Amino acid sequence: MTIMRLRMTPNGRRKQEDILMAIVTSSSIKNRRGITLVELLVATGVMLILLLALMPVLSTSARAWHRNSQDTMLMMDATLAIRRITSELRRARSVTVSGSNTYVSYVLPNGANGSFGLSYNTLKWHPAEGTADTVDLLTGVSNTDPETGNPYPLFERGANGRTITIRLYVQRQTPAGVRYQRLQELVVLRNQ
Repeated sequence: MTIMRLRMTPNGRRKQEDILMAIVTSSSIKNRRGITLVELLVATGVMLILLLALMPVLSTSARAWHRNSQDTMLMMDATLAIRRITSELRRARSVTVSGSNTYVSYVLPNGANGSFGLSYNTLKWHPAEGTADTVDLLTGVSNTDPETGNPYPLFERGANGRTITIRLYVQRQTPAGVRYQRLQELVVLRNQ
C-alpha cells in the first residue's frame, strides 16, 4: 500500500483520516495477529522442560564448587600451619621431639623456648618470641591414620638428627561429607 501526500483542501482533514484508516485497516496489518494462548502455553512448557533438564547440572556444579572451595580452604589452613612450623624449626638451635611424636619443643639461638603440640585434635603453638601465650594453629588434626588405624606421627626426627619430618593429617566435616588433606614437609635444622 502506498501513501501519497495530499494537498490541504477544505475537506482535507477528512481525506487524511481516510488515509490513516486505510493504513490501519490494510490487508497486511489485518493479517498480522498476536500470540495466541496455545502458543504461549507451548512456549512455557518447552521452557519449563529445558529448565528442569538443566537443574541437575546446576545442582551438581554448585555442590562441586562448594566441595572444591572447602578443600581449598582446608589446604590453605594446613599449608599455613606447615609454613609456620617450618619457619620456627629452621631457626632453632635445638629441637626435641616427644616419644608420642605429637609434640616438639625448640630453643632459638637467643635462648627463647617455643613448642608445637597436638591437644584434642588442635595443633597448638606456644611462640618462643612475642607476647602471645598459646595459639591454636590448626583444628581438625588427627594423629591416627584413618585408612590403617595406626598412629600417624606429626613430628619425626630423621636418622641423621639434622632433619625433622612434619606430617599433618587434617579432616573437617562439611555439608559434602568429611574432607581431609595430608601434607608432609622435611625440615633441615640449620643451627644444629
